[in-house]
Amino acid sequence: MWAVTTVSSLGDWLGVFALVVYVASSDHPISGAKAEFAVGGVLLFRVVPGLFFGPFAGVLADRFDRRRLMVSADIARAFLIASIPWVHTLWELYLVSSLMEMLGQMWMPSKDATIPNLVERDQLMMANQLSQISTYASFPFAGALVALLVAPAHLLQGVFPALKAHPVILAFFFDAGTFLFSASRVATFPRELMKVKRARAPGARWNPFSDLLEGLRFIRKQPIVRTLVLGAWTAFSGGSAIIALGPIFAGKLVRSSQGATAAWGTLIVAVGLGLVGGMMTAGWLSRRFDREKIFPIGLMVGGISAVGVSLMTSLQAALPVTFFAGFGAGTAWVTTFTLLQEKTEDRLRGRTFATLQTGIQLSLFIGLAGWPLLAGAIGNHTLSTSHYTIDFSGSRIAMASGGIFLFFSGVDAARGIATARGLRKTARKRGLRFRQPALAGGARKGLFISFEGVEGAGKSTQVKLLYDWLTKEQGKDVVVTREPGGAPIAERIRHILLDTQNRGMDPKTEALLYAAGRAQHVSDTVRPALERDAVVICDRYIDSSLAYQGLARGLGEDDVLHLNEWATDELLPDLVILLHLEAERGLERLEGDPDRMESEDVSFHRKVGEAYVHLAREYPSRFAVVDASGTKEQVHTQVRAAVLPFLAPDRVET
Repeated sequence: MWAVTTVSSLGDWLGVFALVVYVASSDHPISGAKAEFAVGGVLLFRVVPGLFFGPFAGVLADRFDRRRLMVSADIARAFLIASIPWVHTLWELYLVSSLMEMLGQMWMPSKDATIPNLVERDQLMMANQLSQISTYASFPFAGALVALLVAPAHLLQGVFPALKAHPVILAFFFDAGTFLFSASRVATFPRELMKVKRARAPGARWNPFSDLLEGLRFIRKQPIVRTLVLGAWTAFSGGSAIIALGPIFAGKLVRSSQGATAAWGTLIVAVGLGLVGGMMTAGWLSRRFDREKIFPIGLMVGGISAVGVSLMTSLQAALPVTFFAGFGAGTAWVTTFTLLQEKTEDRLRGRTFATLQTGIQLSLFIGLAGWPLLAGAIGNHTLSTSHYTIDFSGSRIAMASGGIFLFFSGVDAARGIATARGLRKTARKRGLRFRQPALAGGARKGLFISFEGVEGAGKSTQVKLLYDWLTKEQGKDVVVTREPGGAPIAERIRHILLDTQNRGMDPKTEALLYAAGRAQHVSDTVRPALERDAVVICDRYIDSSLAYQGLARGLGEDDVLHLNEWATDELLPDLVILLHLEAERGLERLEGDPDRMESEDVSFHRKVGEAYVHLAREYPSRFAVVDASGTKEQVHTQVRAAVLPFLAPDRVET
C-alpha cells in the first residue's frame, strides 16, 4: 500500500502539472482558447465536480469491494490521461479533468478506509505517516519529472511526431504508467481485507442517499469524529490564507517584484519541509502525549505561526516561522487520519473520509477566493512615525486573520475533544462501579469472576480447573456459566450469533443480540446465584462486547458500554481474568469446525487481542492479566493467585 500510495500520488501531481503546462503553451491544440482561460478552467473542473460527487464516492467505498473500486479507478485514470493528446476541444478537456478528479475521489477513501485492516492498531500512526509523507513529498518530484521528461521526448519524436510540438505529452503516458502500476499492485491485495462486511436484506434495493445520510448521522452523533472533521475543515479555511496571499506577501518581504517569485518558492519549500517534519514527528509525539490533544495543539501552533509570518519584514526572518506553520499542520493532519481510522467502524470509514475530503475542498475553495478579496477590500495602508513605518497592507491583515482563524479552530477542537472526553469519563465512572446485589442491611453477597481472551486462549480449561479448586479445596458454592448463553433463551440467541450461515450480520445487530442474551443470562442465572452467596464463574461477559464489537468492530467502546450497562443493570464482575495469548497461536489451538466468530479472518482476531490489552490498561483495577502461553498447570497457578485475594472473609466492596 505504501508503494501504491507513493506512485499514485506522484501520478496525481504529475498529471496536474503536465496538464497545466500543456494547456498553457502558446501553440496548444485547443484552438481558440486563451491559455489563461484554459488553465483556470482545467483547474476549476478538477475541484468543482468533486464538491458534488465526493460524498457519494465515500458511499461507493462503503458499499462495494474496495479492491475492485481502486483497480477500476486506476485503469480508467490511465486511459483518460493517455487520451489527452487526442482531445481537440476545451470542453472535452474539461470533461477529462472532471472524470479524473471523480475517479481519484473514489480511490482515496477506499485506500484510507483499508489501511486499518492492513496493520496492527499500534502501527496505525506509523502507517499514516508513511502514507501522508508519500502523498505530499511527491509534489516537488512530480514538478521536476515534468521537466526531466522533455529530454527523452525529443528522442522519441520520430516514433510519435506530436512530441515535437508538445514534449510534455510524454508525461501523460508516464502518468498512465503510474496508475497501471497501482492497479497491478492493488489487484494482489487479499480480498477479505478490502471487502466491506455489511448485512444486506434479501431483495432490498440500494439507496445511495440513505447510505450518505447514514454516514452524515454517524459523524454528527460521534463527538470526537465530529470535532476532528469540523476542525480539519475550519483549519484548511484559515491555512489557505498563506497559500492565497503568499505570492503577494513574498513581494513585500523582498520589496522587489522581480524577486517575488523566488521568495514565494522559498516560502513554499519552508512550508513543505515543515509539513513533512510535522508528519514525521507525529508518531514520536503520539507515544509520549495523548493523541487527542496533539490535533488541536498542532492547529494552534500552525495558527500562531501564520500570524507570526504576517508580521515578518524580511525573508530570512519569515522562513523559520513558516516552517513551524507547516510543522503544526503536518502533525495535526496525520493525527486526524489516525484518530478517524481508530474511531470509525470499517463499514462507515469510506463515507467519513469522503466527507472530510469534500469539506476540505470546499474550505480551500472558499479560502483561496475569500482571503485575497478581503485583502483587496482592506487595501494598502501605512502608519509612519519619525523612526518607523508600519505596514498595514491588506495582505498582512488578511494573512494574520487567517492565522487567528486557524488558531481558534484549534481552540474549538480542544474544547470539543474535552467535552467528548468528559462524557466518556462520566460514562466510565457510571458504568464501572462494582455494583453487586446486597443482603438486607447492605452486606455484600457472592463473587463474580469472568474469563476473557482471544479464541483458543484456554478459557474453558481454566474455568474447569478453577471450579475444581474452589469446590474441592475452598468449599465454595460455585456456578459455572458462559456467554453467549447461560440461560435457555440466551442459548437460543447464542445459536443465532454463532451460526456460520449468519455471516452477513450487521455489527450493530451483533452487539444488540449479545446485550439481549446477556440481559436474560443475568436475570435467570447470574443474579440468583450471587444472591445466594455463590461464586459465579462466567466464560466471557461485558468485556467481550467491548473488545469484539466496541473496538474490533469499531462501534465505539462507550456506546457498547452504555448498552450493556442498561442491559445488566450495571452488574460487572469483581474480577476479570484476561488470558493473554497471541491471536494466531490461539487460532492454531482451535479444534472442530469454527463457528461464525472463530471463522473471522486473522486480522480481526488480532484487533480483538489488541482491544483486550487496551481494556486491561484502561481499567487495571478490574483486570488480572495472565500469560496463557504456558502449560495449563502454569496458567492455573497464575489464575489461583489472582482469585485468592477475593476469597478473604473481610473483603470489602471496591
